[in-house]
Amino acid sequence: MNDESSKRKSCELAKALLTSNEDYLDTVLALSFLGNNIHGQCWETEFHIFGLITSETDHLPLKKVRQHCSDELLSKSDSEIQETINYYSTQVHAACTEILEKYGNV
Repeated sequence: MNDESSKRKSCELAKALLTSNEDYLDTVLALSFLGNNIHGQCWETEFHIFGLITSETDHLPLKKVRQHCSDELLSKSDSEIQETINYYSTQVHAACTEILEKYGNV
């Protein structure tokens, strides 16, 4: 994926994250990956928060493996995901807004 398509995809995902928390972990992981692709690494960039969240939640199941998890694990995971969403909501909103402002014209 080249820089331009990474920037377009990051705007698409930032818009999605601003409107919904559906597939939150998958979206955050994708934004971390795109930040690494654009900048070489996401740290100390507008994508920093996504790398941080990805690192802190890497033990939680992504969408593609959730179907193989027990209801108990999913319940615990969903609770932790919601705590993460609540805790980082201001920072995620700011990062998504910055991504849209910075790359929205690509």
